[in-house]
Amino acid sequence: MLAIRPKDTQLRDTQQTVSLEKDGVEIELHGCAVSRRGLFGYWALVVCTAGLAYVASVWYPGMYARLAMRPTQLAQSSYIRVQQGDKQLALERVTASPSDGSFESGFGESKECVECNFTNKTELRAFSFRHHCFVFCPTFNAFFAVSQWKDAAWTRGTATQVSGLSNNVVVQRMRVFGKCNIDIQEKSYLQLLWEEALNPLYVFQVASIAIWCVEEYYYYSAAIFVISLASIGSTLVSTKHTARRVRAMANYVCAVRVLRSNVWSDMESSELVPGDVVDLAEPGLDVVPCDMMLLEGNCIVDESMLTGESVPESKVSVVSGDHVLESIDVAAHTFDPAVSRHIVFAGTRIIRARKARSSYPGFSSNSAQPFRATAMVLRTGFCTTKGTLVRSILFPHATKFRFYRDAMRFVWCLAGIACIGFIVNTINLHRLGVSPGEIAIKALDLITVAVPPALPASMSIGMVFAARRLRKAGIFCISPSRINVASKVAVVVFDKTGTLTEEGMDVLGVQTVSQTLGEFGELQTDPWGLENTSTMQDPGEDAKVGGRGLSVDVALATCHSLSIVDGTLVGDPLEIKMVEFSGWSIDERNTTSDPHETPTITACPPQSSHQAIRVIMRCFEFAPELRRSSVVTSDLNGRQLAAYVKGAPEVIRDLCHPESVPKNYDTVLNTHTQGGYRVISLAGRMLDIDAAQLLNRKSIECDLVFLGFLVFENRLKPATASVLCELRDAKIRTIMCTGDNPLTAVSVAQECSLIAPGTTVFVSHLKRPALCSSDGNMFVPLTSVEWKESTGQSIELDPVTLIPKSTDPHNACKTELNRPYCLAITGAAFAYLERHAQGTPAWKHMLMRGAVFARMSPEQKAALVDHLQQLGYISGFCGDGANDCAALKTADIGVSLSEAEASVAAPFTSRVSDISCVVQLVREGRCSIATSIACFKYLGIYSIIQFTTCCILYSYDVNLTNGQFLFVDLFAVLPITVCLDRFEPFSRLVPRRPTASLASKRVIASLIGHTVLTAGFQLAVFAMSASQSWYHAPEPATPGDPDSTPEKGDLNTILFVFSALQYVFMGVVFAIGPPYRQRAIRNYAFVLVTVSLLAFELGVLLGPLPGLRSLFGLVKVQVGWRFVVFGMAVANFVMCYFGERVVFPLVAAPAAKMCRLARLVFTGRLSEIARRNSTKGLIDAVDTDTELSGARIKPSLWTYLGHRPGRKEYKILAHMHGLSI
Repeated sequence: MLAIRPKDTQLRDTQQTVSLEKDGVEIELHGCAVSRRGLFGYWALVVCTAGLAYVASVWYPGMYARLAMRPTQLAQSSYIRVQQGDKQLALERVTASPSDGSFESGFGESKECVECNFTNKTELRAFSFRHHCFVFCPTFNAFFAVSQWKDAAWTRGTATQVSGLSNNVVVQRMRVFGKCNIDIQEKSYLQLLWEEALNPLYVFQVASIAIWCVEEYYYYSAAIFVISLASIGSTLVSTKHTARRVRAMANYVCAVRVLRSNVWSDMESSELVPGDVVDLAEPGLDVVPCDMMLLEGNCIVDESMLTGESVPESKVSVVSGDHVLESIDVAAHTFDPAVSRHIVFAGTRIIRARKARSSYPGFSSNSAQPFRATAMVLRTGFCTTKGTLVRSILFPHATKFRFYRDAMRFVWCLAGIACIGFIVNTINLHRLGVSPGEIAIKALDLITVAVPPALPASMSIGMVFAARRLRKAGIFCISPSRINVASKVAVVVFDKTGTLTEEGMDVLGVQTVSQTLGEFGELQTDPWGLENTSTMQDPGEDAKVGGRGLSVDVALATCHSLSIVDGTLVGDPLEIKMVEFSGWSIDERNTTSDPHETPTITACPPQSSHQAIRVIMRCFEFAPELRRSSVVTSDLNGRQLAAYVKGAPEVIRDLCHPESVPKNYDTVLNTHTQGGYRVISLAGRMLDIDAAQLLNRKSIECDLVFLGFLVFENRLKPATASVLCELRDAKIRTIMCTGDNPLTAVSVAQECSLIAPGTTVFVSHLKRPALCSSDGNMFVPLTSVEWKESTGQSIELDPVTLIPKSTDPHNACKTELNRPYCLAITGAAFAYLERHAQGTPAWKHMLMRGAVFARMSPEQKAALVDHLQQLGYISGFCGDGANDCAALKTADIGVSLSEAEASVAAPFTSRVSDISCVVQLVREGRCSIATSIACFKYLGIYSIIQFTTCCILYSYDVNLTNGQFLFVDLFAVLPITVCLDRFEPFSRLVPRRPTASLASKRVIASLIGHTVLTAGFQLAVFAMSASQSWYHAPEPATPGDPDSTPEKGDLNTILFVFSALQYVFMGVVFAIGPPYRQRAIRNYAFVLVTVSLLAFELGVLLGPLPGLRSLFGLVKVQVGWRFVVFGMAVANFVMCYFGERVVFPLVAAPAAKMCRLARLVFTGRLSEIARRNSTKGLIDAVDTDTELSGARIKPSLWTYLGHRPGRKEYKILAHMHGLSI
């Protein structure tokens, strides 16, 4: 979280703007206090409106604040009104706690921290919003988030003093930060019931039930009431279960040993505050309760709960002079890798904690303990990394998905139709002489018919079934609304190692340097011949560069950060494979006689080796920004000191003596990388015994002697190639984003068909930036990035236009220039272009052509996803956790491959260890959105059918009977709706993505077409029946009393039976199967319900069953006319079925163009468009321009009418560059 800083704050006395970057929102804080006059007026309004004003204030929270509150200064405010734009999010009470002046702190980031003085205040004012706690700083007259708090001593690099925190400081910090636990307060069943009952849906249902009871529809009202109670009860139980599950996952309290006032004491972890010193080596401390910085000792932790990565992480204590405390940004969600190696995060499991000699002696009532693994508390509660992730579950980001917005718009359209029917029928009933009370009841009843209460809920049932199917497939979801978003995924970015390829690599061999030729020799797959391998053919030269005494097998056995837990190697799987290949054994032993001394890692050679045992004295773990790791080793006597370094070949080469680098370095490297192998360079240097301990990492990792290449074989997962082919066939773009070598990544991409066969690949090369020209040419920086063909052909890309050109005109291969091509971009080139060329055509062209992004840092992976989203892509990211967390959260659909049932690293977590889960998720998403739209259309047409029936009946002051309403809503429409939601996804993906907009041309055309057909056929049946000689129109039982008109009669019977058949047939019409769902015949529940209902209704219509007729209040109709009614229903079905599948999709686009033409004529803009048709303005406005012989073709008016102003940018760019979408 990042709260506003004083230097960029635009504050007024009564309000303040705060940016919650972790939540992705910007909020406004408005100070206010209770107005007695306003509060009295509000409650008077509530009483006068019989509680309706209170209900309205629940729906529109800003209403209460405007009526009962008055603005006031932030310093004196008793409430804070939290707003986002014009929408009020919450009204939070400001609490005041006593202050003794001991809470002096800083707020801000890192060294930008500014001190706030509280010594002149007798109270601390604070409030909480969505588990963000804000405290008022009188120095700046503003609220600051406590997650930004940083002890003033930390900015000077000083940790908590050796005596620990004093009791006064602890009390004051406890008042500000609260308990050290992520305690989610559960609402009682009564609170949940009250909130659920005030939901607009249930309020509407209560009003509907009241209307039905007045009309004496008691059975129907009772049934709806019971169903509503069951729905509310189910929601309450589900909500309570979810809350308890999240609370159980989030809340954790354990016993800890803490140093305070020079005394070590045992207490609950909930009593911890920032600055406390804790002993991590105490028995029973298995899970870390808060974010802490390791001060002494070391430990190994399992962070899979946070990252989804099952590989244990080693944590080391801070070293004096590293300036970690000064540079740490306590407000950040994650820390820089150089910092996080010292941080143990809340929620992680401690595998092993090693003690070291402690500078925090203190004393205990039991015994003195001079050795400890001490850590200082940095963040507690919701300020921790775990707390941030839990908050993301409680308050997920709102998805910008137009489906839900369009659904509410359509509900309002139905409400508008209901209002029109209300007015028309009110006039008609008044004409018939119906009493005013009866008119009001019937007119209001019409609104309950036109707006089906089950519409919002029915559209989410499909997501529930989809989430259940995903869970059965091993894919767990913490944000079900994202399932529908998966239907529109247009690009998926994949990590390479552990995602596309197997997690564990096998060592293919070591490529060492020939001592006689100064070049690489044969690849050695046997480790026994690696002893005393030097890089120089001349012993004199070998000594000159410092290579004498270095050995490749020692480098393999020692250059790692592995640990031993219970006799098992723990750490990076790649390093474990490397050590296993060396044949050496790793052990831990004490180098001193002190039993409390931390044991050191030793490497023992095999018995057949002449090498001596090596001790790892210092270890510099792998740093992503440096792309290398190193160790300092010695013999058991501590005399022969050597440093070994391993890392990316291009990095290690720059650190080595040029004389030690083989002549054929690039050739051999390219051979391995183009073969799809992962290559790591090995290097080393001998160190002076006296200066070794004084050297820092930068001094050690320089002037190296190149030792050779370590080559790993990274096999593809069995499902990778087939899944990528399926995604490509479905026109879903796939991208590889990895930290590996670009040529290796390109080779793997070609092997798995991520890059299509026959595609030329151009790799970026960053050269020294060229100076910008004096005229400010924006394209000059682009010339600093060269694009060379990956196999070395004489072809490159123009750095500005990214169009292939030959570097050797005499030997240019024209076929190569005309072949499809893609780009492989390195992290360095990506960062350079992002900084100097972002937004230019070349930058966008690069994003559209990029297939492989190599040497990318975790932050760059997230940035890539963000830039793709800016082009309009609905993006997905699939990775294995750890370094992919940022990208997983940035993507619209993040899928983490993890063994955990549900981690908070991504919206989706898959136990399936390959990328087949992505296809499954997209299929389910497409099925879910297609199902939601089908149910939406079905319920919309159901409302229109029933609305039409009631309008015809109301023209004679009659209505459907209680039993008829009950049958239609509960035994016909409800089962069909549920069965429509149970369709399973189609077996394969198709190129066309389903529409996600209810305002799309096809959906609107379908709704209008079916409305016309169903209403038209009902009116036709009514007119045809009324013309028959046997037909008796409804008449009042008592002359002159319209209210006495009986509901039973020919009109009621015919319309009920016909509309009942329409409900069943329309369910079949909307039971569309492929290409997004299985065929309807495979949905056995739907088939059973449809056949059963159809048979029952035919029995009522055609069968001689007087008992059924009396049950529904029907009268006997001539047998011949029954078949006519059935024939009309079948004709209606055939026309709707044919229209839904053929006619409506064909007429949708022309109809939309005609509507737009009519709008242009109505607004008077048609003449303006006609004048512009011959100008350049119209050509530039239309993105469907084509090029013919270099000349642009002017679009016709008809083409212009089909232009979509909101077309996504990536589609326009794809059209411009001839790429498939």
